[in-house]
Amino acid sequence: MRSSWTPLGPPVSQDRIITSFPKWYTPDACLQLKEHFHSRVTTACQHRNTGTAGLRLSKVVVVGDLYVGKTSLIHRLCKNVFDHDYKATIGVDFEIERFEIAGIPYSLQIWDTAGQEKFKCIASAYYRGAQVIITAFDLTDVQTLGHTRQWLEDVLRENEAGSCFIFLV
Repeated sequence: MRSSWTPLGPPVSQDRIITSFPKWYTPDACLQLKEHFHSRVTTACQHRNTGTAGLRLSKVVVVGDLYVGKTSLIHRLCKNVFDHDYKATIGVDFEIERFEIAGIPYSLQIWDTAGQEKFKCIASAYYRGAQVIITAFDLTDVQTLGHTRQWLEDVLRENEAGSCFIFLV
């Protein structure tokens, strides 16, 4: 099933088109059940008119200490590349990754924040409106895991409690 939506940029690559869910998907495994959705969202999905419900773009914020791999993670997802020699992020950067799910175009706006303390005050302005928070740490440095709690608190300070999906990577 292909979408009749007007494209908002380059075509979605084939590996980002999701036409059906794997057979092991069950309603029991779903975090959000049908009864949890607002009636406006349900109606928009049924009529394939998600533009009015704001479902076409989600903001993802990736936070964590310096050199834990935030930029590498984002570049692998969005560009399928890994660079051994990259420069530290200055302030904030972002990528947009486009998907098509069941015929509906969908975009992730992925914000890559600098891990240096001196950029925290700048980056905090970009935390607002996040629907997804990814806190990253380095498996070889236990201190970076301990710092994820503070990073999460910083992002949640700029967002409404309970409004974000939170992941530890």
